[in-house]
Amino acid sequence: MSSVRNLLHAVESMEMIDLTHVLEEDMPVYPTHSRYFHTKWDSFETGSPALVCQLLINEHCGTHVDATGHFLKEGEPAHRYMAETPLEHCMGRALTLDFSSYEASDLVSRQEVLLWEKEHFSIEEGDIVLFRFGWDRYWTPRSAGRTYTASWPGLSEEAAAYLASKKIKAVGCDTLAIDSSHSDGYPAHYQLLGNGITIFENLKGLERIAGESFFIGFPLKIKGGSGSPVRAVAWIPKNEARRLSVHHAEHQ
Repeated sequence: MSSVRNLLHAVESMEMIDLTHVLEEDMPVYPTHSRYFHTKWDSFETGSPALVCQLLINEHCGTHVDATGHFLKEGEPAHRYMAETPLEHCMGRALTLDFSSYEASDLVSRQEVLLWEKEHFSIEEGDIVLFRFGWDRYWTPRSAGRTYTASWPGLSEEAAAYLASKKIKAVGCDTLAIDSSHSDGYPAHYQLLGNGITIFENLKGLERIAGESFFIGFPLKIKGGSGSPVRAVAWIPKNEARRLSVHHAEHQ
């Protein structure tokens, strides 16, 4: 059997999980970012042979990835725009850590990441580490409520520094940003992006891939881009129960 057929067989034996929010007008956006608009440009009703729409979208709308250039200036060692970001940084083995008991002011500590590793999997070089806070349950139209964008938990600076020391590829979360809304500045962003680690934000459905999975979140190839919307998906073995959690060593 050829390598391609072996790969096809492996993929077909797995379940694909969509981790992406639908792009739609009135969806939550970061308070200081421009909103998303989807406008009908031409249609059958106007005599066109095809339906055509125009998108107006911020690079950080919806489920998206941050290039290191989002926070790093040109000339800094880890600086890369979106078009320069290696696709290898957007795919690979993912480990999803569950912190769904967290409140908006809580931060994941280094000790809690170490405890999760001890109980489940060791984080290795080249991994993608995803944090499930369960915040996607608050994803609703802006006109219906703004709980999702009002406040959220995140990753502490020390935990981000530890992950950077492990030389992982990327970090992801199901919140508006990897830094908590209560953080002073953006310490996790600077630790991660400053070490060449891309950040996926506004993921959904991470409870379905708790533990180990294979993740892909490819961006648009945007020249000079600080980020890009992605279609994030993951593969897990079919019919595999997902029950991995963490004992909150320092979290009360």
